[in-house]
Amino acid sequence: MTSQAIDLGSDHFITIAVWDPDLKLNPMAEKYRSDLPLKCTGIVGHKTPDGKNCDGAITFDSPIAREVFDGPFWTVESWDPLTLSPSLLCRCGDHGFIRQGKWVLVP
Repeated sequence: MTSQAIDLGSDHFITIAVWDPDLKLNPMAEKYRSDLPLKCTGIVGHKTPDGKNCDGAITFDSPIAREVFDGPFWTVESWDPLTLSPSLLCRCGDHGFIRQGKWVLVP
């Protein structure tokens, strides 16, 4: 389950993915019932300098995420407006922070 893309400005968007397993199909997730659904990952999309689409995924830090997913993890300082740390560095070289719901480029 995902939400709509959030416009961060500067041609950057993030879509929040929610982990909400079917407990009948995934009985190991039963112990997380009180914490589900969980905002677990973000898909960050942007344009490369040559105008091509590029995206990458991050995992939000939480006790469940640390138990279920491999790191690295990003700390959610605020959900509204979205503020994360540390910075995000894409495989294409795009580098910035999400602060106060906006993309802040690292020069």
